[in-house]
Amino acid sequence: MDKTERYIAKIIFQNRILKYKGQQFEDFFVAIMTRANEQFQAVKAYGNIGDRKNDGFDPTTGTYYQVFAPGDTSKDSTIYTGVKKLKEDFEKLYSNWNDICPIKRFSFVVNDRFEGLPPPIIEMSIELDNRPEYAGVKIGTFTAKDLERIFDELDDFAKQDILGIIPDEIMAVVEYDALHETVTYLLNTELPEDYSDNLVVPDFDNKIIFNGLSPVVSHHLVTGSYQEGQLMQYFNESPGVKEILQKKFRALYEEAKVQITDQTENCADRRFYYILEQACPKRTMSVQTSVLVLMAYYFSSCDIFEEPD
Repeated sequence: MDKTERYIAKIIFQNRILKYKGQQFEDFFVAIMTRANEQFQAVKAYGNIGDRKNDGFDPTTGTYYQVFAPGDTSKDSTIYTGVKKLKEDFEKLYSNWNDICPIKRFSFVVNDRFEGLPPPIIEMSIELDNRPEYAGVKIGTFTAKDLERIFDELDDFAKQDILGIIPDEIMAVVEYDALHETVTYLLNTELPEDYSDNLVVPDFDNKIIFNGLSPVVSHHLVTGSYQEGQLMQYFNESPGVKEILQKKFRALYEEAKVQITDQTENCADRRFYYILEQACPKRTMSVQTSVLVLMAYYFSSCDIFEEPD
């Protein structure tokens, strides 16, 4: 990967962290750990015994992981559940696994969405770590930042294997079948449609500058706009689709603003790639090209991103 591709890969990783919860996050965690450490073994739930509180471990070092990925770690009920899960899961892990493969280190993996952990969870990990019956076991927490550091150390092939296709600077020619597949997917995606229309179409370059979009994203938008002719031909053959997609992309942009706040680093770029991922029915180059062309069109008409003052 070159510098641009690494930048995009990092943003896509961070957006996945925001999006994933529950089993989806656990699968993402396991995919990264498996590629980062050839000794790492994922543990699949089996029958009524489950995974015996072990989501994955390295038997050569005695390092064990248990994943907790709620929708929101700031709620009191979620914090209570997290503290309870940390304590009970480790106690059960210790009783089930320590005699099989001695536990030297236990990490309670929490998808905190880069917001940090609430004190009660940290306090419980320290309390367990200080208990004499668990002497010799280092007990701690593992957050999104820790997973990001491991991801950053992966080679380019592993990163691409996990994330899928990284948008290329050289955009392919949009294909009719891929465009139709993308449009069909978006038409069948349930999104709120209560946003008003923008009547003013701003200057394309001014809008890029106003929104603080990087040269990388600017290149995608400009290159995508070059294929507007093929897109308009598709719209002419499919009456009414353009207006429906307008509302879909506006809804996706509003969703991106909720997920990625103005205080988030590179928030504009991250919103761009959030919409790109959400609008792709599958991760192929042809489908991705279709979405980029659509995004360029609805960017120019001010249906996504902010209109300059």
